Amino acid sequence: MSNCCDPNAPIVYKLKIGDQMTGFLGLEQAFMDVRELDLPDQEIPRKLLEIVGCRNYIPVCAEPAYKEALFAEYQKYIATTKLARRDGS
Repeated sequence: MSNCCDPNAPIVYKLKIGDQMTGFLGLEQAFMDVRELDLPDQEIPRKLLEIVGCRNYIPVCAEPAYKEALFAEYQKYIATTKLARRDGS
């Protein structure tokens, strides 16, 4: 057995939600999907929650914390991709 891990397995991203690290599937794809929608900033957290919630369990009582964390990570993602484009990467 040359490889112990499936290279096609989905990537699990971890974000801190409140005091806990939480794993998410499909986070980068959700970021790309939301970016393509070209939404105003105030609509992005709701849309992120909707898209990410399709593949991940999000407790209703924790939705505000999830929105905040997802939007913060989305902003980092956008800044990183803009920087990469500027550098020609």
